[in-house]
Amino acid sequence: MKVLFIAPQPFFVERGTPIRARHQIEVLSRMGHRVDVLCYPFGQPVDLPGVRVLRTFRPPGLRQVAIGPSLAKFPMDFLLLCKAFGLCLWNRYDVIQAVEEAAFFAVPLKKLFRCRLIYNMDSFISDQLQFSGFVRARPVIRLVEGLERAAMRNASYVVTVGPVLSDVVRRWAPRTKVLQLEDAPLEASFREAPEDARRIREEFALGAAPVCVYTGNFERYQGVADLVRAAGLVARQRPEARFLFAGGTEAQVAEMRRLADEAGAGSACVFAGRRPTAEMTAFLNVADLLATPRNQGTNPPMKIYGYMQSGRPIVSTRVPTHTQVLDDSCAFLADPTPEGLAGGILAALGDPDRARAVARAARARVEQRYSLEIFREKVRAAYAGLEAEIRAGRGAA
Repeated sequence: MKVLFIAPQPFFVERGTPIRARHQIEVLSRMGHRVDVLCYPFGQPVDLPGVRVLRTFRPPGLRQVAIGPSLAKFPMDFLLLCKAFGLCLWNRYDVIQAVEEAAFFAVPLKKLFRCRLIYNMDSFISDQLQFSGFVRARPVIRLVEGLERAAMRNASYVVTVGPVLSDVVRRWAPRTKVLQLEDAPLEASFREAPEDARRIREEFALGAAPVCVYTGNFERYQGVADLVRAAGLVARQRPEARFLFAGGTEAQVAEMRRLADEAGAGSACVFAGRRPTAEMTAFLNVADLLATPRNQGTNPPMKIYGYMQSGRPIVSTRVPTHTQVLDDSCAFLADPTPEGLAGGILAALGDPDRARAVARAARARVEQRYSLEIFREKVRAAYAGLEAEIRAGRGAA
């Protein structure tokens, strides 16, 4: 089949949604499908058999598009629409697979060019707009909800990242098939590397201290500020503990340093700044426990699967973005507050036997339910079924 994969993001870059998209595109390439990937004019080249990466024009003065909602997305998405229309005019696509808001303009393209639509619902955009504070006007939120419903109802499949979004699709579009495609660790297995752990300990002067590691961006919904405040509470009982943060822009790191000083955690918190994905294994290796303090959202963070695979105990907030994947048997779940996180961290540090048992359970769960091979097989099965439908003559809806 011939597939137009529309990704309203830089591609390829090493962060959640583009990594997820690449995993899916790799499966399509291996199946022998021809894939045109339409994306923003930023990112690394991708070399896969049968795959073309087509980028939009870059408006003067625009050098990047931030994670999450932003004004820069409006002109970029308009350019995606224009180029997608031209590609559909000159190519007979069997399927348009549209990621997030690209599905909004993929619906009329699907109807006009009589092809199938797959909607990658990686997040609940109307909720994301509200909790990010980007949009507060209720009429705008209702408009986005209407576009989301239309995309769901016009899709052959809606690809979700977990049960919360799957339930939304079943409620709003009960006739549409749901492909619940949880993320997976980046590698087939975790690489234990004591030499990497030693290097990180030396680089950041951690000594032999127990280390709680956070990796990821510093956007507000991640709850990094709560974790920094929790570090101040932990320091009162376990002054030897260290908190190592890998992520954040220079401005965000500076803000968190100030907060750490105010919270009495200035010596406990160590900020490594943004680091390449290739280094994340080293940071996981140095960890005695891993923290994910996210306090908002509906989609599980991709990093949680790597955390589970690492065999390190996880302290996470007890919110739907985590509890879709984790429970008390495989994580130290805590209230999404500094006090709750501090309690979870102290519990993990104070009970090594339970910490080891929880870590083993998390690793077993990711191997049984969320491996990279399971991810690939779900994509293969969905596309094989869709191809069979098209060949049987049911064609485009």
